[in-house]
Amino acid sequence: MSAPAMPASRLALLLEDTAAGICADAAAVELIVAHGHFLHSRAFRRIIATGSAIGCGEPTAVIRWHAAAHALQAGLLPCTRSEAAVLQIAASLGDDAVPVHLRTLLGSLDSRNIALVTAAITTANGR
Repeated sequence: MSAPAMPASRLALLLEDTAAGICADAAAVELIVAHGHFLHSRAFRRIIATGSAIGCGEPTAVIRWHAAAHALQAGLLPCTRSEAAVLQIAASLGDDAVPVHLRTLLGSLDSRNIALVTAAITTANGR
């Protein structure tokens, strides 16, 4: 089943299972899942690749972080400034080739999103 057709709860589980064991990847996925906006966006779901694990054939799903950052910059992912900041931070955690300027982004986050970002940074650090 493709990411656009999958229920958000199933997609979240696949993303979390695929990212498990790699702290930064898990942190990025957990931030997107906990935030709650992007997994319901059809435009964002088109950036998620689904497939099967080579060894066992289990279903997998990964967010193509560089593509997400590019789509955001190109205006292809409709979202608020705060939602964009969360996505940029998650993309930076999920792909070390995606730069983030925290000084610019943190000012647009409310207390809930600051808590989500803080939890993601803690997870990425292996805690």
